[in-house]
Amino acid sequence: MRAIEESLPLYDPVNDVISFGRAQPARKHAIEELRLSDGTVILDAGIGPGTTSKLIIETVKPGLLVGLDASHKQLKAAKLRLAASNIMSLQFVRGVFESLPFRDGAFDVIITCFALRDSLDYSKSIKEYHRVCSRTGAFADVDLGKPDGLFRRLGSTFYIRYLMPLIAKAAARGRIEGNPWRMIVPTYESLPTNKRLLSKLRNTFDSVEHTEFLSGGVIVIIARRQTACQ
Repeated sequence: MRAIEESLPLYDPVNDVISFGRAQPARKHAIEELRLSDGTVILDAGIGPGTTSKLIIETVKPGLLVGLDASHKQLKAAKLRLAASNIMSLQFVRGVFESLPFRDGAFDVIITCFALRDSLDYSKSIKEYHRVCSRTGAFADVDLGKPDGLFRRLGSTFYIRYLMPLIAKAAARGRIEGNPWRMIVPTYESLPTNKRLLSKLRNTFDSVEHTEFLSGGVIVIIARRQTACQ
């Protein structure tokens, strides 16, 4: 959490560099696949500095948009960023993925971007997302991926472990102390492979679809509860 807070002044530009420009397109792809409409009740889980919420507000007028994060500093940054959005139904909540402070079925759509890997218990977090998702709702996860193929996984791991911290440091150009992006390494190493993560979601949600970018190095997953036709 401390590393993420330290990265806030350069969160978006450096993340864009180390993701080879795929972070924002991946977020936009998830938003498009969710087929959002005006009046939708949305949870941005792990809102960070509000990057994804800003894209959502530029796309639709939510009935309610809730930004959740464990970090008070990140919630403050998101609130400042979204202050000019003129969205009255915007709330910020401090909490963790493993124990979401919301009633069952509270949200039509839940989205988490580059945050689920910070969870201390993936299975518990996924069950919580399912619990607070409405019966016809959807959950989207955008995050770094761990490719299933051995050679692609080795390449991705080598990049994250050795090259990414150097590129992040260079992109920061000394504008912040240290290199908080190094903390991506242990969170990435704890990730299940893409196939195993999809399996966890399929064990909980009714349908799961995914798209991979950068040969599986970035993954967008759309998981849905029962569809309206059911």
